Amino acid sequence: MSVGPGVMAIRPVVLFALDGTLLESFGSIGDMIDAMLADAGHVPCDRVALRRMIGAPLDEVIRQAWTGPDEVLDATRMEWAIATYRSHQLRGHAPSFFAGASELLGALHGAGRRMAVVTTKGAAAANRALADGGCLGYFDAVIGGDMVPHMKPHPAPAQMALRRLERSPGDAVVVGDTSHDMHMAVAAGCLGIGVTWGAHEASQLREAGASAVVDTMVSLRALLMGA
Repeated sequence: MSVGPGVMAIRPVVLFALDGTLLESFGSIGDMIDAMLADAGHVPCDRVALRRMIGAPLDEVIRQAWTGPDEVLDATRMEWAIATYRSHQLRGHAPSFFAGASELLGALHGAGRRMAVVTTKGAAAANRALADGGCLGYFDAVIGGDMVPHMKPHPAPAQMALRRLERSPGDAVVVGDTSHDMHMAVAAGCLGIGVTWGAHEASQLREAGASAVVDTMVSLRALLMGA
């Protein structure tokens, strides 16, 4: 566990990224991207390149994954691609929680902490994944990428979550696995905790403004609970 200077007084609000932070979902994201590409008559995406894009705004991820030889992804085609991806995401198999994630959420909820999800995943798919894992009731708000005018790294998702919880940025910490999560945290005025079991490495998380970086769910729990 690496903690930056002056970081950790316990914050009453925790904003969690979902994919790569709570959910082990890289494979399912790739499958849904490939299903969308297949509907367009294209070949599957480059999974190595896709992993580097996880957490970025969905249109950027799709643009990177698009494998058509000459077809331009104009606004109309991009709208179709996003809608088709979200449709496959909602119908597909919900990803599983990382080991220890549901126990962490239960402990935070039991300690009276307010929690929200801020994710690029569509709200319906996010709610389904949380419900399937028995954790939806722990959250006071679920902010999907289809609910905000701008996705991470823009502060809009965190700002909407804080409005729903009626709390200020100084009350909140963002927990996420990508530099986009950390940039969102900084832009929104929140602390950022990076986790290294998702898409981005510790150095990327620190460079993006993470106040702390943890390598295990146990270390994350200790940091959030003040142990």
